[in-house]
Amino acid sequence: MASTPSILGMAALAGLSVVYGPEQFREFILKPVIESPDVAVLFTIRNGVKAKEDVLFVGRFTKITHLDAGCGSVPTTPQIPLDKLTWDPVKLEAWITECADELDKTFLAWGLGLGYERYDLDQALIKVKAADDSDAQAISYWTEFIQDQFIAALKSDIFRIGFFGKKTITAAQLTGGADDVKNYNQVDGVYTQVFEMAASNPAVRVYEIEANTREGQELEPEESLKIFRAVHNKAPRHLKRDPERMMIITDSLAINWSDYRESQNLETSFQLQEEGTTKAKYRNVPLIAVDELDEIIETDFEIAGKKDLPHRVLYTTKRNLQLGFDSYDAATRVAAWFNIETKMNHMRSNFKMDVKVMSYDLVAAAY
Repeated sequence: MASTPSILGMAALAGLSVVYGPEQFREFILKPVIESPDVAVLFTIRNGVKAKEDVLFVGRFTKITHLDAGCGSVPTTPQIPLDKLTWDPVKLEAWITECADELDKTFLAWGLGLGYERYDLDQALIKVKAADDSDAQAISYWTEFIQDQFIAALKSDIFRIGFFGKKTITAAQLTGGADDVKNYNQVDGVYTQVFEMAASNPAVRVYEIEANTREGQELEPEESLKIFRAVHNKAPRHLKRDPERMMIITDSLAINWSDYRESQNLETSFQLQEEGTTKAKYRNVPLIAVDELDEIIETDFEIAGKKDLPHRVLYTTKRNLQLGFDSYDAATRVAAWFNIETKMNHMRSNFKMDVKVMSYDLVAAAY
């Protein structure tokens, strides 16, 4: 995935010791980190979603043609297949605050006003430069530096909740315990819904990945080939014909797949590697490797040295994975203000969100 700069710390940089030099204000180097993939690549974004809004799926009836019994023949009344799901977006809020006193403890900012204006961090300037050692630039600490971090964190949260959210999640399921429950209990994400679909429709889980329960949880050489073959062969026929079909896979499987192809001396594997592209396919199905999934599992879902299903495949379509918002644009817009009375700087986003795997018959999963 693409990289984006991130800060060494924040005033939120608690405890960072800085030795001030003769500069007017200090330079901070932005460290590259993995950025969450754009949700629009994997999900269909639906705006204007209302609470308790029903979506109806109407199938086609068949088998209405019979022998003509002549006079007095009896008509049939076909049953139209009908499925329903209900959008139920919840209110979400991202809200951070900071006091200029905390900034003073961590690193020197230049441009602060006098008196009460000293607390308004919109006037604080810092100098930052990217890890490529390009020229440093002076920017507003609060409405540029922190706001960029805020929006990146917000988009990362939407991605994480979209895949791993679970309304009934417990402390025992998270590496961070009770403190981390609030970061996952907003909505039921994609994996929670797929697991529930598989419980009521066993055909959804087309393959059980042995490495997930194996000691050490390591994939064996060429195991990805076996997994992809089973997922593809057992997937619903109409999914295999869908032009938007894709396999969303953990990076662990992508690495195993690359190792296998290289072991076969396949020229295309080395070409992909040299070009730095991720356009790998299995039987013409795009393999979408999302290393952020591995990072979340390793960071938040490892208990007593055992990761929760570290190898996963989701064969579906972008149309079948939907994020619903009252407004996605509003969700990623930020209100920033300074409160003179409390001397605190605020940044906040409020929005409604829900996640839907629209139809179980467009899902083939391995985990």
